[in-house]
Amino acid sequence: MKPETLDAWMRTEQLTLVNVMSRIECLDHRIAGSLCIACEEFKGSLPRIPRDRKLVIYCESEVCTRSCLAADEAVAAGIKDVYVLEAGMPAWKAAGYRLESVQRVLRMPVSSVKASEFTAWMARHPEFMVLDIRSGDRFVKGHLEGAFNIPLHQLHERYHELPHDRALMLVDDQGFRSFLAASYLARKGFKVTRLFGGMAAWNSFSEGTRQVK
Repeated sequence: MKPETLDAWMRTEQLTLVNVMSRIECLDHRIAGSLCIACEEFKGSLPRIPRDRKLVIYCESEVCTRSCLAADEAVAAGIKDVYVLEAGMPAWKAAGYRLESVQRVLRMPVSSVKASEFTAWMARHPEFMVLDIRSGDRFVKGHLEGAFNIPLHQLHERYHELPHDRALMLVDDQGFRSFLAASYLARKGFKVTRLFGGMAAWNSFSEGTRQVK
């Protein structure tokens, strides 16, 4: 569905609007009135979804597939009026509509390390541990040696598991989500940097080197 259609519906009828990014991302910026239900938790949250109104799902970017996955789960659960916001939040903003910020994450200056420099950089900085914020499924399929996994949708609940005497090298899928996560953790007192381009950049560079299990 187009942003203009969603805006018209929001003005004229009741509907359920769901942002399927992580809670940190959703509360930082979302369409007003949205529920924050991460895609990874959507299936288990289906009992919370009203069945007597339209359900509109959206995510962070034009290439994000989370909204479509959640929509499929909603349809499979028997919800009839299910819609996905075409091109996600960027399309909503491009159409001139506003977002709300419930818990804004103050952006912090965060450095990044290129995949081609990663191994040498980590060798020079042994105080850093690798924190992989991808989903558990993606982590299991392949990750950097020694990485610790806390999926981004769980980070707001599990960041206290991280040792404060270690600095953090953040790794995500493609480098798009690690900056916000790094800013969030920096505000919690952690020293952070991130892998530029995420695992996509690392896999492209390494071509199956031993650093990936």
